[in-house]
Amino acid sequence: MIRKLFFHGVVLLAILTMVGCNPDDSTGGGGGTPDVVAKYLGTWHVTDNKAKFNYDVTIERDVLYDTKVVMKNFAGLGSHVSGEVVGSAVVVDKQTVNGYSVEGTGSYSSNTLLKFSYLLSDGIDDEMRDATFTR
Repeated sequence: MIRKLFFHGVVLLAILTMVGCNPDDSTGGGGGTPDVVAKYLGTWHVTDNKAKFNYDVTIERDVLYDTKVVMKNFAGLGSHVSGEVVGSAVVVDKQTVNGYSVEGTGSYSSNTLLKFSYLLSDGIDDEMRDATFTR
């Protein structure tokens, strides 16, 4: 009898443990934290006001960090920059891409609108740009 109760107790404990381990779709890297980068992911169509040309930027998850993204073709440079999601913004710390220095901030407005202000420098001229990302 005690052996049977012990067995049922162990089975119940195992079931409760597995139920507690179900993944939560609203979390990111598995640490129980919200997935803050999900709303930024995908391909965005960009209108760069200063350069007066359009291009696409694809934002992907950084596989090493829960709060970082990789933006391919940022500033139409054909390469990628990394950014960190902080609240409703993507912060691009100063980095060099294809001979240009870039840094700036993108403000998330909605699922279809992201506005970036960033500094682009070739080492001689500094150019402040405003770009509208839409999808």
